[in-house]
Parts: sequence; structure tokens; C-alpha cells
Amino acid sequence: MDFPQADCPPKILVLPEHASPEARVCTLAHPRTLTPSRYYFDPDKGLYEFTRVTAPKSACRSWLIGRQTRLISHNEDASSGKAPRTMEKPKPELAEANDRPISDGYTVKNAEMLIATPIDQLFLLLPSFVDESSAKSSTPKRLFLSADDLLEKLSEKSKHFGHISGHEQTRLVMEQRMGAVCDTVDAGGEKMYRLSDEKLLRELVRKAKTIIAKGLPASMEERFIRKALETPVMVVEHSETSVSDATTSQIETPTSESIVSDAVDSQASTASAESTGSALSTTTEMTTPEDITPATNESELYHLLRLRTALSYIISSYVPPAIAEPLNTLISSGKSQVDFKLVDERLANIAKMRAEALASRSLGDYSRKRSMYEDDDAAETRAEKKRKKEEEEKKRKASESRGIKDLKKVDTKGMKKMSDFFGKAAAAKKK
Repeated sequence: MDFPQADCPPKILVLPEHASPEARVCTLAHPRTLTPSRYYFDPDKGLYEFTRVTAPKSACRSWLIGRQTRLISHNEDASSGKAPRTMEKPKPELAEANDRPISDGYTVKNAEMLIATPIDQLFLLLPSFVDESSAKSSTPKRLFLSADDLLEKLSEKSKHFGHISGHEQTRLVMEQRMGAVCDTVDAGGEKMYRLSDEKLLRELVRKAKTIIAKGLPASMEERFIRKALETPVMVVEHSETSVSDATTSQIETPTSESIVSDAVDSQASTASAESTGSALSTTTEMTTPEDITPATNESELYHLLRLRTALSYIISSYVPPAIAEPLNTLISSGKSQVDFKLVDERLANIAKMRAEALASRSLGDYSRKRSMYEDDDAAETRAEKKRKKEEEEKKRKASESRGIKDLKKVDTKGMKKMSDFFGKAAAAKKK
């Protein structure tokens, strides 16, 4: 088998073991965007999606693909300390490849691989419940439809969906997944299905709980959990001056206000210095908002935020927009299986604190003092003057002749200026 041409590079695929002979790579419509996407279908194992794993852009990586692995000789086994083994005889189909030079391979520019990961067939069935005729209306109608009608709609959108649904075992699994998220009725001995938002949300919450039970990826944990719950701490510094004399008096005057952002468990620090004549002590106090949730709810708060993060990821990645909108409405209204009110209140408090911290930092930035008190007209006037000055400078440089520019490059060190010949000394010498 020859390698593909340069305009069609090969792909590195990691597929499940012990695949059946009928396993194929097929093209199906993506459940979220309906764009043609590649999937791996095995009648015995189910449906898989391809997850792309690649090296970061900062690291230069590539794949070097050869036609066969290098054979190990007796000498190499002896040098490595291992028991010698006989030379493997190349397969007949690789005999021709053994005679070719070592450079007869293929180099893939991007070091990436596509790993086949299992996907629930329920997501591929969701687009069939979207009625395009009433999707734009404020209250789209959902009708009871048979399994044949729903699968036929998907066959029109996906190139190979008919091949997948044609397998008896796969068809039973699809009907079972429909029943898990739909209201069903029997009409003429045939079961009819209609999507239920409550049942679908319950099923997605179950999947989200499974995800967080195994642990979120480190990148998602850092960005969507820890960063989201970081509380800005406002620190106010006070200066106390004490003078030692017959009657000791202390005057406390605020000197500066600083904002320390992105700290959850910060503590106040106190520094003091004393002397016999006078002492200057600086005390740092931390002001904590009263509406912070007590520490007893921290574990529950983190659990709810992880759950909502996983749920949001599933909805935004696999659920069609026409179905995702009512699901998000159910979540925000508190009518779902899990109440995220605690998370919403904490995030609202943190957003309010960050806004106050940003405003305080802007007031304490003395480098921008002039822009705080001047009006917009004065700022525009100054900007206009600066622009005119730059334009005049460009015109002056452009109007200079080539001779003047060349004269500027002349080294005039040690030469007299032209004004020396017309000064007082030159006039006295002339007399």
C-alpha cells in the first residue's frame, strides 16, 4: 500500500482493540453544528467520536511514519544484556519495503493523533427532535413522532446514518435512548416519542455527575473553578505616629489604599518600629465583606460549580441550540434537579467585589490624576494639538532638500560656525 500524496497527509488513529470486521469510519452530522464529522462505528462496541490530541504550538513536533519496525539482530541483543533471539522473518507483503532505503517513509508536519472515544448515541438523535418549521417561533411545537420518522430525518442530514441505524442491535439502543429523554404514547401498536426538557436535563445532570466523580481536567479546574471563586481582598494601610514627651498622643491618618486582587485566604500583616524619640508604625487591616458565604458551604459550593461547569460543557458541545435554550432556562429558573442558587449568589458577590476593587484602584492611581479631573473637551484639544505638531514635523522633514540632509551628516567637529565670521571680532579686524 502506497503512502498518500503530500496534499493528502495520513492521520494517526488510535482505535479500540478487537474491532469487528464490520467496523467503519463514517461521516455523520455533528449534533451541535450539523457539520459533517468523522465517527468510528463498530456494531459490537458502539459509536466513537474522534478526539484530537496534539502538541502545543510552542513545541515543534512532527511524526515520522515508516513502513515497518526495525528488526533486532543477535549482536544488538548481546550488547543490551538480553537473551539473544532469532531474527524475525519479514512478512511477504513487506519484503519489497525491506529493500527500499530508510528514507522511504512519510513525515507528518503536525504531531497530532485522533483517539476514538465512546459517545452516547443520544446526542446524535437530538437533532431529529428539532422542528425546523417552528424553530424560529417563540413557542416551538413538539409533536409525537415514531422512531422511523425520527431516524429518517437524521438519514437525510447524515451521509452514513442509514448504515448505522440499519443494524438491529444499534436500532434497539437508539430506541432505548429515545425513551430515556422522551414522553411516549402508544398509537396503533407503535410507540411515539416527544422530547421532554425535564427528562433530558435529568439525563445530562447524571452525565455531569459522572464526569466530576472522575475529576475535571486540570486546565478546566484551574480556569473555571479556582479562578472563578478567587475573592479580591481590599487592604487599607494606616499610619500611626507616636511622639514620646510629657504627654503622649497618637494621631492616626490614612496614608494610602491598595488593592490586593486574586487572593482567597489572605491575612492582614502588621509592622511596627519603635525608637526613643519617635516611632512610626504601619498597621495593615483587611476589610472582608459581610456577605461572603461561610466556610462550611465551601465544599458544597465547589461541588456545585464543578457540576454546572461539566453540565455547561455538555450542553454547549453536543446539544443543538434550539434545545439548549430551554435547558438553560430551566437551569437558571431553579426548576432543575440541582439548585445552583448558592453558586449564583457567590459569583454575584465576587463580581461586585471585583468591580469595587477596580474602582478603588482607579481612584488610587495618581499617575492618571489629570485624566480624572479634566473634561473631555480639554483632552480632545490636547490630542488635536499633539496631532498637528506631529504633522508639521513630518512636513518639515519631507520638505528638506537632499543637500540639507547630506550636510547634516557632515562631521563639523573642530569647524567654526558661520556666525563667527560676522561677529564683533570680524568687524574689528576689517577696520
